[in-house]
Amino acid sequence: MTATNEFPRTLKVREREPMARHTSFGVGGPADFWVEVRHLDALRTALATAKRLGVPYTVMGHGTNALVADAGIEGVVIYNRCTRFDPNIAAGQVRVESGHSMAKLAGRCAKLGLSGLSFGIGVPGTVGGAIVGNAGAFGSNVGKVVQSALIWRSDNECEVSAPYFNFQYRHSRMQDDRVPSVVLAATFRVESANAHILRRELLALARRRRASQPQSKNAGSFFMNPDNDYAGRLIESVGLKGRKLGRAYVSPIHANFLSTEPGGTASDILKLAIEVRHQVAVTTGIRLQPEVRLVGRWNEDARELFQ
Repeated sequence: MTATNEFPRTLKVREREPMARHTSFGVGGPADFWVEVRHLDALRTALATAKRLGVPYTVMGHGTNALVADAGIEGVVIYNRCTRFDPNIAAGQVRVESGHSMAKLAGRCAKLGLSGLSFGIGVPGTVGGAIVGNAGAFGSNVGKVVQSALIWRSDNECEVSAPYFNFQYRHSRMQDDRVPSVVLAATFRVESANAHILRRELLALARRRRASQPQSKNAGSFFMNPDNDYAGRLIESVGLKGRKLGRAYVSPIHANFLSTEPGGTASDILKLAIEVRHQVAVTTGIRLQPEVRLVGRWNEDARELFQ
């Protein structure tokens, strides 16, 4: 049985850390081990230690786009707070570490008069997760602007260019890799623009987001949009907007957002998601695909139902 004293002293490790404190849904059982890293060297050490000990690892940023099981997460959760930001205005690039908030990245670039990343104000997660899931908002996505990324893969690091990821709608090849890999940092293409205009555009996008999306605990859009349609419209069309199951409910503001009341569980959310997808499929013939990932000790039945 792995113990905290088997980790290097440079890493501050906690046992049985409740994941409900660290997910945007506000649900999830404890991680066996929890370590917060603020520098890439610490992230590398945590990854290498997990591999050496044979301990499963999960790298997590803001805990968005993830539904953590009530039974928690096996192994070590590495909380990525690596946020170094290096703009190169002359080269039309920004280099940023993977734990950096996408929304804050959009704000920093706008302040410097660098365009191309304003859509990030609508992405609730971090750079690393955004690349893995090709996150996007307001008609753009990460795949359109990423130039390259530094990835860690089984003790090896390499800089890869954008085509490596084979970006598709809310998908990259990193989701399919047999050998888990982790984004350490990324370079984005940007262009010089008027900082005052960019900041105004960013404020307008932020207001638009607040007006159209619930402010309750959620993970953003739960389902991917099918071709030529919107998941929220389909869910609303079958009468499920505001639907409640247990302590989970479909948002009455935007039907593609699932939330919980106080005391709600991950299981409540999963059951509601399964019902929503079933009703949409039966009524419209369209099988919605989840954008949110199941993380942790879910049983196989739950995973199969969610495929």
